[in-house]
Amino acid sequence: MTYILYNPLANGGNGEAGVSSLMETFAAERPEAVDLTSIDAAAFFAACAADDRVILCGGDGTLHRLVNALGGAAPAVPVHLWRFGTGNDFLRDAAPRDARSLLLNPYLDGLPAADVGGRRVFYLNGCSVGVDALVCRLLNECRAENRRAGYVSLAVRAILKQYRPMSGRVTVDGVTVAYDKIWLAAAMNGRYQGGGMKFAPDQDRAGDTLCCLVWHGTTPPGTLLRFPSVMIGRHAMFRKYCDFRYGRKIAVELDAPADIQLDGETYSGVTAYAARKPGQP
Repeated sequence: MTYILYNPLANGGNGEAGVSSLMETFAAERPEAVDLTSIDAAAFFAACAADDRVILCGGDGTLHRLVNALGGAAPAVPVHLWRFGTGNDFLRDAAPRDARSLLLNPYLDGLPAADVGGRRVFYLNGCSVGVDALVCRLLNECRAENRRAGYVSLAVRAILKQYRPMSGRVTVDGVTVAYDKIWLAAAMNGRYQGGGMKFAPDQDRAGDTLCCLVWHGTTPPGTLLRFPSVMIGRHAMFRKYCDFRYGRKIAVELDAPADIQLDGETYSGVTAYAARKPGQP
């Protein structure tokens, strides 16, 4: 049996349109469409037969929902991700540019997790606290209210008017560095997050470390001037302000509450998080 597992909220709330297209594409297999938001995903996969397969229709948010429903482990049946999202950071990193689909199973085991507000959250691409997470929250709020808003305009407003950089400490594999004026502190598993922003240009998701990026010390105008460099991964040239470190466990402590995002899903009022590769306490 072929199942098309979809998220109606994907692609700006147009997830059902993607299902209609896939039902036509795989019509010969007589697929069954299943709404991911209305089921217990772990129970669904446990009930699948050995010769079943699942086509996941969605983007990074849909992936994030699935990997956490499965507890950071790959299911026994093959799952193919079909490109149908707004950001598609995972596919951008893991598949050729023109790929419409990708077998997910090899990527779903050994995922990093972050401890946020007393809960453990698995993620595929990136986890970060600061101005980028604030922009993600504002964008999610606009989508929930069916208001049109662009990432660039929200980012400009957040950098110049809304976000207040703070002091904090970032520990990578036991080595702590204190920073002033932290704009963002990320623990990247892949190279991309935020819809194509190349936060960690040298990161290898198949490796055994996370990439820690701390952007600090710039003024709001200086941040706005340099921030577009993230789109192509050129921010590493600002060595005074962009600190890259690599490790298996990254802990961030802030002196004031901020937003945090994991694969685009946001939480507010966070003052600390700890991200780790599997096997780390």
